[in-house]
Amino acid sequence: MIEPKKSPGFQRIFANYLTYLLKKHFYRVWIDDRREERKSPSGHLILANHSSWWDGLMVFYLNHYVIKEDSYGMMSRKGMEEFSFFRKIGAFSVNPDSPKDLLSSLKFAETRLQQKKTVWIFPQGKEEHLEKRPLSFMSGPGFLIERNPGIKVTMVTFYYTFRHDQRPELFIRIFEENGDHSKQSRKELTDSLRTIMEKRLDSLKADIIKEDLSSFQLLLKGFPTNSEWLSFWKRRKRG
Repeated sequence: MIEPKKSPGFQRIFANYLTYLLKKHFYRVWIDDRREERKSPSGHLILANHSSWWDGLMVFYLNHYVIKEDSYGMMSRKGMEEFSFFRKIGAFSVNPDSPKDLLSSLKFAETRLQQKKTVWIFPQGKEEHLEKRPLSFMSGPGFLIERNPGIKVTMVTFYYTFRHDQRPELFIRIFEENGDHSKQSRKELTDSLRTIMEKRLDSLKADIIKEDLSSFQLLLKGFPTNSEWLSFWKRRKRG
């Protein structure tokens, strides 16, 4: 297992660079944060869907600017070998094809949770199309919740879409999951978490299709698009 090697200095620099990248590639990033508690007094497990190359970067961005907790993220070993800088922002590797390595990664995550830190996991284990149902869902989160029933569990859903503008938009919704899972087997818990995430994603999709943005706040505004510049110059000429 590749362990993280956090660098606060690198994280500050990377946060600024990532903000530039997001402004360049997205028209708007919206957030609907439905958490009641803004800080977790216990270990905090955050589960997020995984459909895009951007997801890992968004986990860091969201944690840095919104969640603001001492966080660690589970990432594929291949990805960490290709992009070693992820170690500096708290990523640790997992290799699902190796039972021994997988157990080591889960134990590392469990230790961080017991230290009252935050662990991010993509339960799908790999990128899948945003509209795929049912979602793939690995048993790692169930393992951690079963062994650590007092931890806080949060779900984050990412939905990428084009609407009316030149560049895509990203919608993020955050929920606390406060159900009692103590009487569920690990398989039942895994199935329950998958169903909840699917419902969260489908509800988010439905709101976007209906153009109902009433619960969202603007998290990040992208740089002006070409169409906005053209509109600006047209208005100037008319004036």
